[in-house]
Amino acid sequence: MKFQTAAGGRLSRLMAMCLPSIHRAVLAIICGTIAMGAPARAEDMDKDTLRLLLWQAPTTLNPHLSPGIKDQTASRINYEPLASFDRDGKLIPFLAAEIPSLENGGVAPDGKSVTWKLQPGLKWSDGVPVTSKDVVFTYQFITNPDVGSSSTPSYKSVEKVEAVDDYTVKVIFKDVNPAWALPFVGVQGMIIPEHVFAPYNNADVASAPANLAPVGTGPYIAKEFRTEDVLMIGEDVVNTVKLIYEPNPYYRNQDKLHFKQVTLQGGGDATVAANAV
Repeated sequence: MKFQTAAGGRLSRLMAMCLPSIHRAVLAIICGTIAMGAPARAEDMDKDTLRLLLWQAPTTLNPHLSPGIKDQTASRINYEPLASFDRDGKLIPFLAAEIPSLENGGVAPDGKSVTWKLQPGLKWSDGVPVTSKDVVFTYQFITNPDVGSSSTPSYKSVEKVEAVDDYTVKVIFKDVNPAWALPFVGVQGMIIPEHVFAPYNNADVASAPANLAPVGTGPYIAKEFRTEDVLMIGEDVVNTVKLIYEPNPYYRNQDKLHFKQVTLQGGGDATVAANAV
């Protein structure tokens, strides 16, 4: 399998940073199989740019309005959950300082609540600090019926979410819940900023500018959402969407940003994509 990048090692590290296992697999398959006409030569490509190709075009970068994997994949580069599962089923912290457990007091002995602690010093890509209030707001946003979030199923067992302090949040369940690691975990657990989305936590959510111009905590942030870009796939000319991501200046692990730019391009249909293989 060959990726359309001259730096395969850096690609794998980016995927590990910002994608849960199922989406790493999806991206690997898509990027490896949907190639353009003639294979690109590594020496002719910009080694500082990671190029991703999807045959379906993303329509939103709001992770909780995402109708499918294409939108979740595009959103996941900008946003992060408290934690996510790796390929071995191990829970890995992202925004969380640690994984809750019975031993560290994060998981309540009665199974009716879980307490998460955020990493200190986290910032959104606009420089505003990340706090537990953003986690509480994310829950309020997802469960607001006027919003119609696609992430609602992961929160049906939740009674309420409380901010204990600026860096601690408590999730209280309606009953004993062995699946405490469902809310705020994985693609339906991405945390969104209250100061950006609060005015749109209502029926006007579709008009939020951040749906296409995100403010996130991820390693790269989408700076351009181009429509009607033209992509040559074999002998077909396809109208596409092209997203251009740039490094997040406030990302906590600057030494892990191995690309100067990430592009994600999608469009066409299954037949055109199959003919390009």
